[in-house]
Amino acid sequence: PIHKLQSSKPELLLLKNYDINQDVSGWLMSEKLDGIRAYWNGRQLMSRNGKPFAVPAWFTENFPSFELDGELWLGRHKFEKTVSIVNRQASHNGWRDITYQIFEVPNQAGGLLERINVLKLYLTHFPAAYLRIIEQAEIQSETHLQSNLKRVLALGGEGLVVRNPSSLYHVGRSKQALKVK
Repeated sequence: PIHKLQSSKPELLLLKNYDINQDVSGWLMSEKLDGIRAYWNGRQLMSRNGKPFAVPAWFTENFPSFELDGELWLGRHKFEKTVSIVNRQASHNGWRDITYQIFEVPNQAGGLLERINVLKLYLTHFPAAYLRIIEQAEIQSETHLQSNLKRVLALGGEGLVVRNPSSLYHVGRSKQALKVK
């Protein structure tokens, strides 16, 4: 029997805007990907509004039974194409070009790197072809942050995300997770 999974709007981490007066040395930075936000609840991939994606079973093969938060992404300058693939009502082979880029492992213990390590450890035992973990780099200084921002923007990226590595997982907006554009 076919049964439809329940969907409800997931409670997610949201970013505040970076303020140049806030010292983020020692924090982690990653590229802010211009993709489609997606939440994996351990059984189903859905939009930030709780709408299930019509994702092929092979795409989520070996996804963990725990939650993931990230972006469905084709690459820089490909937002519209990403939207056209993931918003179709039926699963299709266009998903073969997409990766699910993870920036958070919700509701796990510890700081950001400890939470991400839960997924890294899982993937050593159960490789998942379409899962990627977004690289996090420690911010050395404001100059280091700004040079990385310039590099990402020059490559056509959207900006950076900076996060306090010791902050525990939370939902909603916080001064511990910022977007830098």
